Amino acid sequence: MPTTPEPETGGPTNGGAAEGRRTPGPRRRLNRERIVSTAVELIEARGLRALSMRSLAERLEVAPGTLYTYVANRTVLETLILDTVIAQDGLPHELPGTWLEKLATWARDDWVTFREKPWVMELRQANHDFGPASVTWLDSALRVFDGTGLPAQVKFDMIDSLDAYVLGAATVHTQSVDRVPNPSAAMLPEIKQARLEATRLTEAMGEGGTPFSQSRFEFGLRCLLAGFQAIAEQERSALSGER
Repeated sequence: MPTTPEPETGGPTNGGAAEGRRTPGPRRRLNRERIVSTAVELIEARGLRALSMRSLAERLEVAPGTLYTYVANRTVLETLILDTVIAQDGLPHELPGTWLEKLATWARDDWVTFREKPWVMELRQANHDFGPASVTWLDSALRVFDGTGLPAQVKFDMIDSLDAYVLGAATVHTQSVDRVPNPSAAMLPEIKQARLEATRLTEAMGEGGTPFSQSRFEFGLRCLLAGFQAIAEQERSALSGER
């Protein structure tokens, strides 16, 4: 580990500080935690695309090569960032309620995180490595199912399915916010004609239905959890039958 540089103490021979100069104090010690926290600050200020070993080194006021003493490469840096985000979240098995309620809370918490910090979602999609906090989190997610009697593979499949649903829903939400529908003027006649022929669409919207509504996440989550509950009941029935 590099040592903290000694503060500069040189000055005029009369013991007074040179006019207009400040004697710098010791620099903050560089370590992984500081590198990762500064990387997060950089991402939140300028976006994920702005993150590079060089831009991070500039923000830390060190030579780019210095970072490689602590972080092997950008992939490792991204893994550390994701692991830090995961470590800051609560563990699923510590949430209140039944196992289904714990899953619902976990899903909603991730939904909020992905919407408020889209860069976390981008990083999840780009980086498939994992760190110690990810291992701890997955162990906790499995603990959610304690007492359900579900087979191990069913537990893993439910965790993966719920995670994929939230990640996919957040991706679609982000894209729909960033890309406001704006049909080409040249296609307006065809679109108007299609609307006239889309009788079921007209009826549904006439009844108050709204395509791409903000309630679709909760509806999808409710369907998924209902499916989980049905599967759990089937597994219990099968187990009872074997006995």
